[in-house]
Amino acid sequence: MHPNFALRQLVDRVRPNVDEIQAIRDRFGTVQSHLAIVFPRSRFVPVGSHSRGTAIAVHSQVDFLAVLPSEWASWGGRRVSPVSIIDRMTENLLHLQLAPEVRRDGRGIELYIKGFTFAVDLMPGFAVRSSDGYPVYSLPGDDNQWIAASPERHNALFSYANARCGAKLRAISHLVKIWRIAGSPPFGISSLHVDMMLATSDIASGIKSYGQCRNDFFKELLQREIRDLSDPACTSSAIVATPSSDARQRLYEAARVATEHARAALDAHARGAYAEANCQWEAIFKRRISRRRLVH
Repeated sequence: MHPNFALRQLVDRVRPNVDEIQAIRDRFGTVQSHLAIVFPRSRFVPVGSHSRGTAIAVHSQVDFLAVLPSEWASWGGRRVSPVSIIDRMTENLLHLQLAPEVRRDGRGIELYIKGFTFAVDLMPGFAVRSSDGYPVYSLPGDDNQWIAASPERHNALFSYANARCGAKLRAISHLVKIWRIAGSPPFGISSLHVDMMLATSDIASGIKSYGQCRNDFFKELLQREIRDLSDPACTSSAIVATPSSDARQRLYEAARVATEHARAALDAHARGAYAEANCQWEAIFKRRISRRRLVH
């Protein structure tokens, strides 16, 4: 099978299907109705890869932001820390049988809902201002500090970049994220970092195959040495690629190996050795990239 067609098939297979999308909407509605009782006058905003259309079926968590009333932000004239807000939210959620657990990075809560297989990721925030017509929120960051971010503006930037390159950007993001979950454990590169890196680069510009775009992504990742990305929304200092130096080193090595396979795949493709090219792509994704035809 032609490698471009095989990669296209892979993208189609890993996108959430209609049933999963409906289940996500149901899940969001269930959580929203519960949270509205506990946190009146709050607003709940879908964020993350599902809101940008770059989620991977089954693997991508459902994320949303709880925009809390402003009076929660301070106590006795002092700013309340993210940990204190998250602890207060967790305590308020306990009686709803949502099985809340504080995330390992301490920046939000994972909610486990009866009848749903996967957790919903809930992050608290406060509306602080607007930028180019999009709300800017104060969100939990590293070291128990608040950071400014605008998820809705990030989504708009990605949508604009996707339209500019002929709707190819989402497919490239899916291919990157399939690679991200191929590691054991998965390679810890931020989904937002991937999407903003794609949206602010020329990786998907021009007449390029999916394979060429994937190769260019790996090359740029290595050239940047997995450094943090300047926030294109200009609301925060940087978008972190991965949380620790150890994770960054592992990610760098994985990207280096993937670059070698991608280069070999493109060379085989140029020679017309499609089966060899597909084998090289499968070595990156750790899965079959095309459906084999049945012989009758």
